[in-house]
Amino acid sequence: MTVLALNRSERSKMLIVFGSTLALIASIIACTKSRKYWLEMGDEIMISLKYQLMGMKENIMDIVRAKYNKTDFPCKTGCVAVVTGGSRGIGASVVKMLLQCDMDVIIGCRKIKNGEETIKQIRESGVTSGNAVVYELDNSSLECVKKFTNNIKENYDKVHVLINNAGIMFTPYGETCDGFEQQWVVNYLSHFLLTAMLMPLLCNAGTFQNSARIINVSSCAHLLGVINFDDINYYKSKSFPTKMAYAQSKLAQVIFTRMFQKIFEKKEFPIKIYAVHPGIVNTDLFEHTSIQKLRLFKNIFFKSPEKGATTTVYVAVNEEVENHGGSYFSNCLETAVNPIANDVVIQEKLLHLSLEQTSLTDFFQYL
Repeated sequence: MTVLALNRSERSKMLIVFGSTLALIASIIACTKSRKYWLEMGDEIMISLKYQLMGMKENIMDIVRAKYNKTDFPCKTGCVAVVTGGSRGIGASVVKMLLQCDMDVIIGCRKIKNGEETIKQIRESGVTSGNAVVYELDNSSLECVKKFTNNIKENYDKVHVLINNAGIMFTPYGETCDGFEQQWVVNYLSHFLLTAMLMPLLCNAGTFQNSARIINVSSCAHLLGVINFDDINYYKSKSFPTKMAYAQSKLAQVIFTRMFQKIFEKKEFPIKIYAVHPGIVNTDLFEHTSIQKLRLFKNIFFKSPEKGATTTVYVAVNEEVENHGGSYFSNCLETAVNPIANDVVIQEKLLHLSLEQTSLTDFFQYL
């Protein structure tokens, strides 16, 4: 009995010492990290959980609405389409489908040889219609966007469809040569500049019966986004919140869509602008996530690039959406957007910020 009591006493002392040691270690760690750090960590955990829940919901919606996710391939002979990020993933599938519509497709990608290889694979798959060319485009460089646009203008006087598709996701922090966070530039700002510079060709192509179309390939992640106007690069954050930065860039695309549809209508331009969510798609966009390693999971639960491209092509070529400019589509259905995208004050702030960052005095200065 005495030995048992002694053992209990020793165990109690050991637990007290162990607990005190843990408390001391926790206190030291807490002292070395600021309150702001822990708040940011909490925010990062919360947005990660929200992404997980949203991803599961979208996977379910992709299954439930699969019957709507289809498109025709109407003949569009003589029409010109520009597709950024058109050499791989969803972009390559978009290019293939547009060629099936007998369109002239301009592929914008970083490496010419990758675009040429994509065209070769499309031709080998049996698609013989349409024409495709490749121009160099690095969406992380605004100067490269300008060169890309000038190449188009030297060879074409009309663009009937502009598909702002190039994108990156959840990358580590990095600034572009222009000094901005890379997801912001690649996903949104470069496309803002590209659209502005192609306005003359879009206006030339559109008619009031058959408008030219701009499609911003966004994401359901925009629903989790806010525009961090005071710190667009997240300089003030102790650790870079890459998921928040991605959501921010995707929300900017939807705000851009909602805002400019109203502007086009006011100016009576024969142009419609749309945003689309392609779905949860099995592409290398997930290369910076843990899901990239779960290949079997992706193959089972994610859309194929072809199915992911369907909504984009549906909005680009089908007559049904002609009177739905400014809308956001998922699985070829018009879908609700983040209410922030409809806030006029935020729209104006984003426009002014974007003009400043791209060194434009007026979005329509190229007209």
